[in-house]
Amino acid sequence: MEPDRAWNDTRRHYPDGQSVHGIVARVARDRPWAVALIDGDERITYGELDRAADGCAHRLAEFGVGRGEVVAVLLPRGADLVVTVLGVLKAGAAYALLDTEWPETRLRDVLKELGAKVVVGDSGRATGLGPRVWTPPGRRAATAPKGFVPADTGGGDPCCVFVTSGTTGRPKAVLSPHRATVRLFRPGLSFGDFTPRTVQPLAASLPWDGFTLELWSTLLTGGTSVVVREPYLTPDALRRMVRDHGVDVVFLSSGLFNLFVDEDIESFAGVSQVMTGGDRLSVPHVRAFLDRFPDAVLINGYGPVESTVVAATHRIVRADCDGGAGVPIGRPAPDTRVHLLDGARPCEVGEPGELCVSGDGLALGYLGDPEATAERFPVLELDGAATRVYRTGDLARWDEDGVLHFLGRLDRQVKIRGHRVEPAEVERQVERVLEVRRCVAVARRAADGSYRGLAAFCVPARDGDRLGGALSALRGTLAPYHVPDAVIAVDAIPQTARGKVDEPTLLALLDSVEAAPAAGEGSAGAAEDLGDDLALRVARVCADVLGQDTVPVAADFVALGGTSLDAGRVCARLTSELGRPVPVSLLLRERNARGLADALREATGPASGAVPGGGPVPEGGPVPLTPVQRDFLAKHRGSPDDRLAHCTGVWVADGPVDLAALDRAAAYVHGRHEALRAAYRDSPAPEAVPVDVPAPRTVPLPEAASREEAVREVHRELLRPLEITEGEIWRLAAIPIADGATAIGYVVHHIAFDGWSETVLARDLGDGYRGLPERSPASSLARTRAVWEAHRAALPAAEPLLDELVAELRDTPELPLRPGPPTNSRVPSRVVRPLSKAAAGALRDEAARSGCTMFTVLLAGYARAVSAVTGQDDFGMVVPVAQRLDTGMEDVIGCHVNMVCVRVREAVGITPDGAAPLVRRALAAQHVGFDTLIGRLRDVMPARSAGIPLFQTNFVVQGDAAPGLDLGPVPARLVRPPYAGLTTPLQTEVWPDEEGGLRLVVNFLPVAGGLVEDLADAFLRELGGEG
Repeated sequence: MEPDRAWNDTRRHYPDGQSVHGIVARVARDRPWAVALIDGDERITYGELDRAADGCAHRLAEFGVGRGEVVAVLLPRGADLVVTVLGVLKAGAAYALLDTEWPETRLRDVLKELGAKVVVGDSGRATGLGPRVWTPPGRRAATAPKGFVPADTGGGDPCCVFVTSGTTGRPKAVLSPHRATVRLFRPGLSFGDFTPRTVQPLAASLPWDGFTLELWSTLLTGGTSVVVREPYLTPDALRRMVRDHGVDVVFLSSGLFNLFVDEDIESFAGVSQVMTGGDRLSVPHVRAFLDRFPDAVLINGYGPVESTVVAATHRIVRADCDGGAGVPIGRPAPDTRVHLLDGARPCEVGEPGELCVSGDGLALGYLGDPEATAERFPVLELDGAATRVYRTGDLARWDEDGVLHFLGRLDRQVKIRGHRVEPAEVERQVERVLEVRRCVAVARRAADGSYRGLAAFCVPARDGDRLGGALSALRGTLAPYHVPDAVIAVDAIPQTARGKVDEPTLLALLDSVEAAPAAGEGSAGAAEDLGDDLALRVARVCADVLGQDTVPVAADFVALGGTSLDAGRVCARLTSELGRPVPVSLLLRERNARGLADALREATGPASGAVPGGGPVPEGGPVPLTPVQRDFLAKHRGSPDDRLAHCTGVWVADGPVDLAALDRAAAYVHGRHEALRAAYRDSPAPEAVPVDVPAPRTVPLPEAASREEAVREVHRELLRPLEITEGEIWRLAAIPIADGATAIGYVVHHIAFDGWSETVLARDLGDGYRGLPERSPASSLARTRAVWEAHRAALPAAEPLLDELVAELRDTPELPLRPGPPTNSRVPSRVVRPLSKAAAGALRDEAARSGCTMFTVLLAGYARAVSAVTGQDDFGMVVPVAQRLDTGMEDVIGCHVNMVCVRVREAVGITPDGAAPLVRRALAAQHVGFDTLIGRLRDVMPARSAGIPLFQTNFVVQGDAAPGLDLGPVPARLVRPPYAGLTTPLQTEVWPDEEGGLRLVVNFLPVAGGLVEDLADAFLRELGGEG
């Protein structure tokens, strides 16, 4: 039976053309406000992305990049990389993404193969590799002139280059055209579900075509791409991204998919579509996934890089797991045809044949290698027509339903951890680096039949040389996936009777070597660490994952055969066992159990997670207060009517509000967050006691004539005292407005609230008002206290740090203030200055260049402004620090902050580089109780003017814009009333605005009223604004 020609009827229309950057530009024109990229705290819209790419293209053209060239890109995964790639395409060139972790020798070899004249990257990393280096100015600094027109690129023009292994021992550069990518991601015509609602992680290795799948399946269809900064996606990261960003589509290599299923299958909750491939799928893992998530779409993708991402795909169903043939690779992808051939003869249905691919997905060829291009991309007579195909070297068969089944390889090439590896290339490189006469690289199979790595068997150049240190030498030269799991010295390479390499005999030698302890890592070495429980615990998990009886605590994890996927398994298991995140990057950096244990101690606390002083706080019982909460309670006891700790906000809704629904929402919030239904008392120690108090009912107020009046009146109502010792922690009020709008105000005592909490409050109130399904209760007071205690137990002892802080701060001079007009009021006022989006972008670029945070850049600017206005260049600033210590604490209303003090000397000219060590030193002591520090300083600091605290200014950088309140069809915008009180005469805040700029807010008491206008203007100028 011949294959049905309809099985290859995959031709489809290209409704938006065949240019990658052209389609992204169309999305930007149609939906400029839609979010294209999320990179950390940054959200970049399509409009911003397209404008930045235009600017990048213009700069590249000025640098000499022209149509048809290949531009090498040596940048880490991130928003700047995406802008650069689009800029290269708009300049008419093709991009080649290189791995920043590749050794210099590998980079030189690849750049030579590419023939690239320009490499985009950091000058420190890219200089000296050969091509000219162009360093991106930052996406906000690069602008295109008016009238700029991107290159007019067609579907057949070069788009990108994928670097892969070659049979001759040198890398292959596969040049792919625009249409090869576009064919896969046309709206409604793709193999998967990709829409403007798609939110997908961007996590794949840059040189791999999996990166193309993740990036362009999202951006060509108007979705949102979420950048992953870890080496690769982890189950914990996926869970956070589903929760925080709504990720609903994910691509995982087959090995990584198996890891997720094994270690944390629940991390897929909320994901509607999972794509996997790159190697033969494991039926048990696929079965387990489908049994747990029967409604999710699971797609198997098959395709060599020469056919760009996928040549065939299959939506997996449960029945695929029940036969003995394994999971099919499916049917041809859009505008792709598959031919199974015996030589040039088409195979019958059910007959094994070499899988050959034709259609729009084919690469243009191998750069600089016309002979290999002609060999692997021949023109054959198929179905009566001359057809250019790519010979994959894979065996497959058609079944009677037109579904393809993968059967294996025809040649020696293997796929290891998602990378196609030619053992011949590894052998050539080993022979070049090591002093050996001959090397034979043999692939090692895992229990499921896939390839887990290579072993290199070498005949040393000097008799008796055991090749010590060989792996270290190879890791410094070879690409990570080319480094063998082991290097074994042999006297000769064994051969079969036919003169072939006897691979089974070599692998048997490997088994005997692995059964013995590594040199210098025997039982004595392990015995030295018997007292290190955490290191032994890590080593046990490493041994379990590697399938070994024991692993010495000092043994190199990679040298033992551990892969990056194995590292992911180790860290996933440790995360579950230790109850804290264990980043994969830590194990990949430390490389052994002892180093990882030390890093965990330094970073996150003791393995036991025990609470010092006798175990966890019991649920529902009294919970000790944090230092900041103790301070709030003390001030409340001294002045119960004081409004200093009232946190308030007012949402103005553009329509009427259902007060009954708002009360139901308040009851939902009240029940979900224990901090809002607790009494804060001295009994006898300061503590929070959960109490059974009803949720507050919304206080209705008479109609206001205007929105301004409504905000004033509702705020006045909110400033009535709260009796926190009896459990009265928060209150709501609402007032109708004559124009049909409604103002809704909230007040929460600071002892149970902070800036982070406002976003949680707005979300939960909106969910409750709209009647959405209830979330599970947030972390209890007892649990958050236990996390707080465990975190502090892991950090350096507080007392020595307290002594250092007192010595550092004791002689801090008082900041000279200028009072405003005479007044008896102590009510704060404020001045506001807007900083443009362009200026804010320039500050972010400065932070990137300086290698520091945006906070440090802003603090340095504020310090210069204070010095300029007061004439003093030595002073202290109080800075609040959020202490949301685990994922559970990210979703809870409560007071989870501490305060630190940054002393600035020579502030008049301080730079971000100068401020960075001051910030680091202050943050290193953020677990020292601020109330304890202030108590010590009162005894030793110089006396202050009457009514002036020890430090005269707070400095706060807020991470989120004002959260709106989602009431369904009625939008509600947050208005921030003035503070009811301040702890320092000056409190300067930096808020992001909705346009990408910043709002500089200087809150002040009358004692500082004479300098605030000058201070606000000076701060604005220091940040590059016009003031």
